[in-house]
Amino acid sequence: MENKKIYYSFSDYVKKKFGVKVGKISIDTDFGCAHKANDGGCRFCNLNSYKPPYIIEENIESQWINGVNNYKNRYQKFYAYFQLGTPLSPLASKESLMYANKLIYFDDCVGLMFGARSDMLEENVLKELNDLSASTNKEIWLEMGLQSSNEETSKFINRGHDYKSFSQMVEHIKSNYTNLIICTHIIFGLPKRLIEDKKAIELETREDMLKTVKDISNLPIDAVKFHQLDIVKGSYFEKLFREYSFPTIDEDFYIELIADSLSIIKDNIIIARLVGDSLGDTLIAPKWKKSKGEIINLIIKTMSKKNIIQGSQCHIEKHR
Repeated sequence: MENKKIYYSFSDYVKKKFGVKVGKISIDTDFGCAHKANDGGCRFCNLNSYKPPYIIEENIESQWINGVNNYKNRYQKFYAYFQLGTPLSPLASKESLMYANKLIYFDDCVGLMFGARSDMLEENVLKELNDLSASTNKEIWLEMGLQSSNEETSKFINRGHDYKSFSQMVEHIKSNYTNLIICTHIIFGLPKRLIEDKKAIELETREDMLKTVKDISNLPIDAVKFHQLDIVKGSYFEKLFREYSFPTIDEDFYIELIADSLSIIKDNIIIARLVGDSLGDTLIAPKWKKSKGEIINLIIKTMSKKNIIQGSQCHIEKHR
């Protein structure tokens, strides 16, 4: 079976829609994370571990130009990805929208992507983004982190919201702002409790992780990004990793898990990422031996071996 028949990849989606290869250029508005400022932030996160090296100055248009120059030999068109921190929040939305209204009119820009939290999206901002997409005929994506639908896990990682409120926001957006595209992020290998008497961290079970996949597949989302949990320098989890027995998932487990996850997720959901990667020397664990490309190829081989394709074991009624 060919790759595109096994799962609905982001590259297949953009090539079909735009006719060319499309990349993403990270934009940093330098507002940081509103959740970190208010409530300490997610325990797995250190924003610097996601910051591309071409972001070397504050000027937004220069960030765009540097990004285009960095990737112009690989891609012909680009999304402006407001990736770092919380660009859509009461503290940052006004300035983010100002930059968005400039970047979206660039000829080589096919649309905008915003890192988003379901608990910080404002109605006026959703309306403005929805109208901007309609007036420019360009895409606007909301990259909405969920990470896990397990309530115990959400509390332990200090996510700041639960699955119920997340799902309600997704339904609200899709009912009222139909031009917006929702991409949900989930992380495999998250811890859900601390066992003090054993000085150990207990991870989500395989069943917990697959339940998150089933839960998001029952929502009217457009895309999903899968990540493994990386323990990165400067995060709260670095401290726990050094003080407790903190297991991490290995490559073989992850490959099998992703293959099974794709089999139970709806076939019309774009698979925007199969595996994550922390930048530079920030990664503490897990230090996998296989490259990102090798892992993706092994996921495809595993699915072929099991004779499964995306959605082949999905029994959830489709929204669309």
